Amino acid sequence: MRYRIESTSELESVIENAINSKAKKLDLNFYTKEYVIPDSIGNISDLEELAIFNDNLCPIYIKEIPTTIGKLSNLKELRIYDCSLEYLPESIGNLEKLEELQLVDLRKLKKIPDSIGKLKNLNKLVLNGCKSSLAQLKKLPDSIGQLVSLKHLTIHDTLISSLPEALGNISSLEYLEIQGNVDLHQLPNSIGKLHKLEVLDLEGGWIKFLPESIGQLQNLEVLNIDNNKLEYLPESIGNLKNLEHFGLIGNCLTQLPESIGNLNGLKSDIYVYGNPLNGLPESSSKLPVEILY
Repeated sequence: MRYRIESTSELESVIENAINSKAKKLDLNFYTKEYVIPDSIGNISDLEELAIFNDNLCPIYIKEIPTTIGKLSNLKELRIYDCSLEYLPESIGNLEKLEELQLVDLRKLKKIPDSIGKLKNLNKLVLNGCKSSLAQLKKLPDSIGQLVSLKHLTIHDTLISSLPEALGNISSLEYLEIQGNVDLHQLPNSIGKLHKLEVLDLEGGWIKFLPESIGQLQNLEVLNIDNNKLEYLPESIGNLKNLEHFGLIGNCLTQLPESIGNLNGLKSDIYVYGNPLNGLPESSSKLPVEILY
């Protein structure tokens, strides 16, 4: 069910109807600015999908998500878009069936609760800002490393300056997208432990260095570092035998390592436009593709 909400009293009525009808899906589209979400939202016991969002240009003001949200034992998807929420309740860790959590354009969000590590069935986590959005979020909890089912992680436009070493404990991770985080200049060494990782997309960031451990990502097929601040590539980059697509446009590279000639799994040309390269290593002649600069 999808509802356009224009007052708190209307929201209470919608929730009561959802409880009585045993709704499995609820999209709450808020059209005015300020609301209080009632505790009764936790009584929609059959709910599997919940979205809180708005179609206006101005963010909605929601002071808090009630702790009763932790009672939604059947919830599989939770999406919260474009509001001024500062915190999520620790009770979010009680959502044992949750598979997807999207937090998008939450301008004042300061913290991800430690209890997120309890979400053993979570396979997709999206922290996606836009311009100033998520600009208050400065770190991720170490408990993120306990997300044993997580396959997809997106981190966009935050003030995070370092990622926890515990990130490397997410052994199920296949897709990692880290973009637009102005204070994040390098990745943790533990990233080399992500042995199932297939896509690492760092496009449009401020990454200056890649750890040597990146060469341990034997299943990596796509590595996109376009438009960052990368100053050099580690020699271990040549160990990525399964790498098929490699983007390096718009960085600060003056040279490429000799080991780049070992990337014989490449299926598309390497574009390095916008780098002050002094030339190419001799080993590049062994590549099955061209390096274009």
